[in-house]
Amino acid sequence: TVFDLSFKELRHESKLCFLYLSIYPEDYEINVEKLIQLLVAEGFIQDDKEMMMEDVARYYIEELIDRSLVEVVKRKRGKLMSFRIHDLIRELAIKKAKELNFVTVYNEHHFSTTCRREVVHHLMDSNYLCDRRVNKQMRSFLFFGERRSDITYVETITLKLKLLRVLNLGGLHFICQGYSPWSLPDVIGGLVHLRYLGIADTVVNNLPDFISNLRFLQTLDASGNSFERMTDLSKLTSLRNAIGRFIGELLIGDAV
Repeated sequence: TVFDLSFKELRHESKLCFLYLSIYPEDYEINVEKLIQLLVAEGFIQDDKEMMMEDVARYYIEELIDRSLVEVVKRKRGKLMSFRIHDLIRELAIKKAKELNFVTVYNEHHFSTTCRREVVHHLMDSNYLCDRRVNKQMRSFLFFGERRSDITYVETITLKLKLLRVLNLGGLHFICQGYSPWSLPDVIGGLVHLRYLGIADTVVNNLPDFISNLRFLQTLDASGNSFERMTDLSKLTSLRNAIGRFIGELLIGDAV
């Protein structure tokens, strides 16, 4: 098919970028900066002596545009800000990603015990937990949507996934008896391999001390959240991006 030919002609890194687009829900406007942060955290982008990794990732994304695999939504002064993937192309990306065991998009009829990346769209409930199997291969768990979720669901999932590099919980509002609804689950502090932590629009309003345990963290995406007390990120020597509204004092290291 034309798609197979276009995909085959992509360089290896651009193929990874394209397959990764299968994580997004239908008709989703993809923020380029956030996608780049995820690609870097996943380890898809290699260091280049002449370019920052973020610029290298942007180059690969532009190749997808040149091959008409994605549609530009917004540019600002020539710089790509967001894009969409056409429904048909998205279905092909999901199919190819599934064939290669690259990403699995959870539904009640299909889940994987070997795939390294799992995505959940608009679902985080008891049915999901009942379907869970221990997947020691998983390195990335991404949730897309906006809903209230019992904190025990998050704790149960992440407790088994000690090797996670990418965790996106954006849009989840944590609720739990005896806990502040604006706190992160303590179990996240044990995910010492995390490169990316996404908690955008979760109404979390403070970062607990255990955040300092995440020594390899490259991106903390807390956009849409406000942090009122002092936030100490000085021990996060790998941090490249800290996104959020820091009203209180913000302590950062030289790496930011």
